[in-house]
Amino acid sequence: MGQVNDAGIAGAKIKRARVPLFSAFFMIYIFVSGGSFGIEEMVSSAGPGLTLLLLLLLPVVWALPMALVASELGSALPENGGFYIWTRRGLGDFWGFQAGWWWSLAILVDTSLYIVLSATYLQNQIGFSDTLYYLLCWSIIAVFTAINILGIKIVAIGSSLFAILIISPIIVLGVVGIANWQFNPFTPMTPPGVDILGSDGALILGLSIGMWMYSGYESMSTIAGEMENPQRIIPRALMLALPFVAIMYLLPTASSVAAFGHWDLFSVDSGNGKVSFVDIGRALGGTALGHALLASAVLGNLALYLDYMASGARPLQVLARDGLLPAALTRVSARYQTPVLAICLIAAINALLIIGPFQSLVIIDVLLTVSAYALIFLAAVRLRYVEPDLPRPFKIPGGKHALTLLILPPMALITFMIAITVVDQSVVLWGRDRFNVMGLEIGWYGLAGLIAILSGPVLYPLLRRRYHRVAPP
Repeated sequence: MGQVNDAGIAGAKIKRARVPLFSAFFMIYIFVSGGSFGIEEMVSSAGPGLTLLLLLLLPVVWALPMALVASELGSALPENGGFYIWTRRGLGDFWGFQAGWWWSLAILVDTSLYIVLSATYLQNQIGFSDTLYYLLCWSIIAVFTAINILGIKIVAIGSSLFAILIISPIIVLGVVGIANWQFNPFTPMTPPGVDILGSDGALILGLSIGMWMYSGYESMSTIAGEMENPQRIIPRALMLALPFVAIMYLLPTASSVAAFGHWDLFSVDSGNGKVSFVDIGRALGGTALGHALLASAVLGNLALYLDYMASGARPLQVLARDGLLPAALTRVSARYQTPVLAICLIAAINALLIIGPFQSLVIIDVLLTVSAYALIFLAAVRLRYVEPDLPRPFKIPGGKHALTLLILPPMALITFMIAITVVDQSVVLWGRDRFNVMGLEIGWYGLAGLIAILSGPVLYPLLRRRYHRVAPP
């Protein structure tokens, strides 16, 4: 892959690639969605009516504020590292590290899961040995590592191709479902006998999945330093992707419930009487549509892996530049100007995580991600007060007070989800085993989430080796 530049990004001229608007749009679509698979669990646990209502509301109260904040700060500070740079500048060194660290921990687990899901889909449908399963996983990691090292332009091209192949079968499923419309997709609103506001209620289950499905709008910002004219391209792509993602969630969900019914059987895992979008497509549109949707599911996870490996490497690189991670991670390929060692670190951790039972750790991702989101929102507001004259090619209209009002709904959701995740562990999704910590009943997953969150403040003074020598951003 070419020689590695020991000077790191501090002394290397970053190679900027031309990423067209449609390629940036497809990359953001993949960052946020990667397909519509996973909503099946939301339908069966929260109910079809509540699921559709959340899919309509969350783009406005959850996704839109982040997309607008990412557009404003990304246009003002279009650098590699994205949200880490914004948070550090707005809230200071300590909180900047927390945002970068928490987000990076979540990404390391996520990227491993995408590999596991892709290989598992194929193993379940085709049938092959566990040895071949691991060889397939490691081969995917190797190929996608090489693509990422080649640069953002190659990643963007690959993302565009993946997105077209992912989207096409989902649109066909939506059209076929509409043509076979039989039932009211909003009925029932919630599963019979389930308390909508209870500790294991439909609203909490639906929110936890829905917030996850609409997260990722900040991810494109991490690679802005390697794009030409990111302050113009990224905001436009974000505004295009926001309604498109919502439509691509609503179309297959509403049409599948309306045509197939049996919403209580919806699940990402087929078999034992359960049905996924793949099975519904096969039932409504024949074997060909079923195969196409299976390919969409596999490609969706591969596309997520491709893009998040690229996005995840850049905050690690910039954290290392600031003396908060080993300096070796700043090194870039002399030929491609990509953070080759940061990319390879992600690949190495992925290769290890696919071996062990790491899947339960994914549950704490929501806690890590929304905690980082809270810091991003707060940084956006504070920068309006402390740096009102900072050039913002894209600026959220209405002034400081409008921005404050904009972030109130997502901040309320974040507070609610953190409270549920850490304190009330009776939700099946988060585990039922509980014990007492300083008067609070904490579940196992809540404890794991707390440890992950607290690792940031604990590690910050230990990792801050040469940060004082780095000029402010």
